[in-house]
Amino acid sequence: MSLLLPIAANLPEPVKQTLHSTTLDNGIVLLGEDLPGLESVAVAFHTPAGAVHDGPGRCGLATLSGEMMLRGAGDRTSRDIVEVLEGSGIQWAQSVSTSHASFAGAMVARQLPTALPIYADILRRPRLPDDELENARQMVLQNLAGTEDDPAHRAMSALRQLHYPHPLGMPSEGISADVEAIGIDDVRSFVRGHVVPSGMIIAIAGRIDWDDFVTRVERLFGDWSTDDTSAVAIGNRGERIRHVPHDSQQTHIALAWSVPPYRHDESYEASAALSVLGGGSSSRLFSEVRERRGLCYSVSAGYHTLRDYASAICYSGTSAARAQETLDVMLAEIDRLPGTIEEAELDRVKSRAKSALVMQQESSAARAAWIARQWYHLGTVRSLAEELARYDRLNVASVEGWLAANRPAGLTVVSLGKEPLEVPREVSP
Repeated sequence: MSLLLPIAANLPEPVKQTLHSTTLDNGIVLLGEDLPGLESVAVAFHTPAGAVHDGPGRCGLATLSGEMMLRGAGDRTSRDIVEVLEGSGIQWAQSVSTSHASFAGAMVARQLPTALPIYADILRRPRLPDDELENARQMVLQNLAGTEDDPAHRAMSALRQLHYPHPLGMPSEGISADVEAIGIDDVRSFVRGHVVPSGMIIAIAGRIDWDDFVTRVERLFGDWSTDDTSAVAIGNRGERIRHVPHDSQQTHIALAWSVPPYRHDESYEASAALSVLGGGSSSRLFSEVRERRGLCYSVSAGYHTLRDYASAICYSGTSAARAQETLDVMLAEIDRLPGTIEEAELDRVKSRAKSALVMQQESSAARAAWIARQWYHLGTVRSLAEELARYDRLNVASVEGWLAANRPAGLTVVSLGKEPLEVPREVSP
């Protein structure tokens, strides 16, 4: 989970939370958080049309389909949608993750009745016009060109593809050759098969009238009925070690090993240990690899979770001449972590995590995204008090106990640069 930079441990009292949830007859889950101190409201629609459903040779289909859904819906053209949303001061966004395609908007509370029918059309009645496909394709390809020119992104993308069972690690942004081959029939079939009410989450946060919101959503979505989306066949993971040739004076190193997903209680110990290892300028990796030895210009470690799988991920960008030493020191710091965590290190981690949770309450968009994420992973929404209490219960003994029983092993190692690096057999057998 994302952590902010350290601030004082004496946090302000969080505002009183009021959480809501209900499920429509067609399976759509509605979630709400009333934040009366805000004047804004944010609503997010998460439909189970994520990149995991792209299919062989169609990597990027979910992203292209999401882009096409905005190009006219109901009786509105693409231009009409943008003009109404922006003319009403609605800050809108669309994105695709491994599991979901998401459409969201943040606005002053009085504009919610304007926004909801537009999103209902986008989700239920997208036009998907043939004559817009090439423009949408070019948007996706331009974004891909930017990521493919970023060697750090390429290294991390290769790491995820290898470490997670296929297709869970495939890049949601797509692969250029696949995007080039996608046709309008592919898009229409994808939307018809995966933009469905079953598995959809609609989350709202801010200054809300929950009963009025439920009534409006029922009117707009309650009669929507389709077949359930097809299950995803999970395959095997890739090889443990890969070198990606890249003609550069820089080398990018990415490492991963398996840890408990967020729905497991032990994920708190795992994420805390990883934050001690590489979560900011006070972390072990930053202090040893970058500051003391001057081996690299960037180094970090973090926690990444899907619903059923999660990974510890480490990254470093360094010079080709110092890449092997950088990898060796990173591996040494990973190996040294169990049995050496100090109270002060964990206190900093807990303060950052708790601060991030409290400060989320100042953003209706952040809260809508958070409660949707929790429901997807847990099937419930924890209150802020429950989340803070979980961090309060973390202590050195619990983190060290988890590390002792789950020492990092079976690492996936990706290097991107001129020369491959030597990886000890015991690290990645």
